[in-house]
Formats: sequence, C-alpha cells, structure tokens
Amino acid sequence: RFGESFWGFLPRTVLGSLRSAWHLEKTRLNRQGRSPWTLRNDVLNAWAMSVVLFAALGLAFGPGILAYLFLQAVFGFCLLEVVNYIEHYGLLRQRTASGRYERCAPRHSWNSDNVTSNVLLYHLQRHSDHHANPTRRYQALRHFEGIPEMPTGYAGMIVLAYFPPLWRRIMDRRVLAHYGDDIALVNIHPAKRSAVLTRHGAAA
Repeated sequence: RFGESFWGFLPRTVLGSLRSAWHLEKTRLNRQGRSPWTLRNDVLNAWAMSVVLFAALGLAFGPGILAYLFLQAVFGFCLLEVVNYIEHYGLLRQRTASGRYERCAPRHSWNSDNVTSNVLLYHLQRHSDHHANPTRRYQALRHFEGIPEMPTGYAGMIVLAYFPPLWRRIMDRRVLAHYGDDIALVNIHPAKRSAVLTRHGAAA
C-alpha cells in the first residue's frame, strides 16, 4: 500500500497469508466432508515435511545446525515478501460498475525489463505479464510498453525497500505518475491516508 513501509508490510502479509492459506484449505476440505486436521491439508503436510527435514538434518549434523536452518527459513520468507512488496506497491485494481474488481492486467503490477537480472531469474521480473497471464511459463514472459516500470532490477529494488525514506522518495512519484497524479486511484495505506492526502491531495 502507498505509504506503507516494507517493515510494516512484512508482519501483515506473513500473518495474513497464514490465515488465508488455512481458510482456503479448511474450506476445500469441508467441501469434501473432511476435517482440516489431516495430512491431506496442504498447510499441515508442508509444515510436517519441514519438521521431518529439519529433524533429519539435526540428527545428521547435530543440533547446532537448527539455528542456521531457522535463519535461512526466515531469510527465505522475508525475501519472498520483499519481492511481493516491490512488485505491487501502491497499485490498485479498480471496482467496476457491478462492484467486482476489474480483471488483472499488466498495468496492475510493477515490471522490470532488466536484461541481466531477467536472464538470471528466468524473466521473473517481467512480473506484469505473469500477473495478467499466470499460466504462461516464466521463460516466455513478455514485456509491454506503457506499464509501471521499476527504475532498476530486483536486487536494487530489494535493497531500496529496506530503507523506507529512500523507497518513498523514488517510488511514490512513480506511483502518482502512473495514475496521472490522481491520488484517488492509488492503493493508500489506511493508517497513512490522512498524511498522504495532506501531502499529495492537491494531485487528486
């Protein structure tokens, strides 16, 4: 959300993703007449596989390795979430006259057509095409003109996101420019709405 730092986004998305995943699996299993407390629950079986893997590595290399496994797990999900943050910051799908959200399109996520990074990451940074066409293979993702474009590749953007004042200085004006300076179209963080409108309200 516009005005939300990565450090504010991180706990919200981790806890929200956990709740959402559990709700989806519970709903799916309920439709099959099953309890969510089963290894058919993809949330539980993923956790179980992690516990088994960590236990096996602990037995093989000693309990001292568990601290490193914990740190790499935290780093892993933090890396995933900072990528989610930079890919969607401030952008919003508008509601149609029917009250439903408009269909996902390339303009609804940030793209980075950086040649070196895309070669190394299998075109992951052409995220706008993936967003609009999730079944297209990564190596076949395309670039579009006129969509939100990051100023650098993912590596630079990830580092930038760790420093909120620098992030806002570079990205806030890009969000506004994408929407033609219409702040009413921006996905504003509710807690920061008043401050954002005070600062950018003249653009509405």
